[in-house]
Amino acid sequence: MAGSESPVGVALLGGGIWAREEHAPAIEAAANLLSLKAVFSRSIASASSIAGTLSCHVDLYSDDTENGFDDLLKRSDIQAVVMSLPIGHQSRFIKAALLAGKHVLSEKPVAENLEEAKNLIQWYRTEIKGPTWTVAENWRFLKSYQYAAGQIKSLGKITGFQGRQHDIVPENWKFNLTEWRRKPTHQGGYLLDGGVHYVAGLRLLLGEEPDNQVASISAFTNQIQPYLPPVDTADAILKTRSGTTGVFQISRGTSLRADEWTISCSNGWIKIENEKVTISRSGQTEVVTISNERTGVPPEIRAWGQSLLEGKARSDQEPETALADLELIELMLKSGSRGGMPLVCSHQDVPK
Repeated sequence: MAGSESPVGVALLGGGIWAREEHAPAIEAAANLLSLKAVFSRSIASASSIAGTLSCHVDLYSDDTENGFDDLLKRSDIQAVVMSLPIGHQSRFIKAALLAGKHVLSEKPVAENLEEAKNLIQWYRTEIKGPTWTVAENWRFLKSYQYAAGQIKSLGKITGFQGRQHDIVPENWKFNLTEWRRKPTHQGGYLLDGGVHYVAGLRLLLGEEPDNQVASISAFTNQIQPYLPPVDTADAILKTRSGTTGVFQISRGTSLRADEWTISCSNGWIKIENEKVTISRSGQTEVVTISNERTGVPPEIRAWGQSLLEGKARSDQEPETALADLELIELMLKSGSRGGMPLVCSHQDVPK
């Protein structure tokens, strides 16, 4: 597809909240890069709910009609698919789409667990030639995080870090009304589903220097709210290859409220709280507001579309990058289940 000047024909897989509120409008807004042609969902009703939000015409496919996923994959005018499906369902759709010659952008996490992710990545790298598989992580496209990461590079050596991500998932919250979130088959529940965002943000802030990569994790986990299985809270200590230590506290079931990362450096420190970035340099503190484009999904989708036209996947959307995010969450959960046992990272070296 390198050198192509025409928009890439795209199908959206999924009829849920994220597909309707984020992916569909982001694809439609990137009309110079992508042309949304079809929507697939489990039911025709959910597929129709996506179509009803669009200004363009799309064809509908579903499991409960005669036009199913296999029929969609036969279309030559669809070169790529965006997957916004439950965590446990994505792998088989990823494989089917790639085998049909379609480029894939699947939602985070890369898979339910490290074993499945490693096997899927190995299969992709050895068996698939041509179509690309990339993984969506919208936090890597938040301008506030990108700005903070750039500022950290000017503050000298990283000497410590602290993350606090605290809030509560209401029992009747729209996302929690989905069955696969209320009764998760994937590890960690919301700590996996949302937690990969926060560690992706941390990894962006720590940068690409090998010494700043997380080397080991020790954590304790807990379930505060009975309707948020299997755990909703974790307190972790992370150690980098250089020996620098940091703390990551995350809870989806607490009365506490926090959304921040603080990075200390030899020549100052920086704190990021959503769009608010506080920088301390040489004893002077500056507060700036860096506006994000919604959730980061629109620039994420545009970046993916541009990479398709250029014929080369972006390193920050490669599945190995998402694997590194998943590893930090899985080791945190495993350490918590083993009474805080320190566990060593094996997948933080991401090919560039």
